[in-house]
Amino acid sequence: MESADALNSEGTDSVVAMESVDALDFVDVVPDSVEEVPDSDVVLPDSIEVLPDSDQLDEVVHCPRCGTFHAGGVFGEACYEARREARRCARCGLLHEDYNLAARVCDKMEKFDCEVYIPDVHELQMRGDTILLPEHVMKKLDEQYSMKKLEEQKLKQLESQANDECIQDQ
Repeated sequence: MESADALNSEGTDSVVAMESVDALDFVDVVPDSVEEVPDSDVVLPDSIEVLPDSDQLDEVVHCPRCGTFHAGGVFGEACYEARREARRCARCGLLHEDYNLAARVCDKMEKFDCEVYIPDVHELQMRGDTILLPEHVMKKLDEQYSMKKLEEQKLKQLESQANDECIQDQ
């Protein structure tokens, strides 16, 4: 019963609202909102620019440098990384070229040799990219350095003796 009374009260409210509104003297007829567009033969351009060599972009090329496949023949960072990974040492897993400069400057060695610096790969200790050498390896490197230094001194003595003999002969 209460719901019926609520409906009746809403109905009277809407009637009161209609009576309070001024009546319109005229009625506008609104045209249908659907307009038909005539067919057109104009072709719109694609939103994607077509490059002149677009058939090459879909092409996958075998790279002779790194042995991997590159899309579109682009040899960039992916090729560099693939070549770099291929040069990793099978014994120690390091890139010897990353340590060549340190070996040349610190220990007067031509190239980094993992068999000298890392005699036991299972005991390899690193801090970031730095190899932590055990004491016995450090001693071995010091001995090699002193041997090379002695050889260089002997060569210098032989050269100086040869120069002195040449000067005396003249």
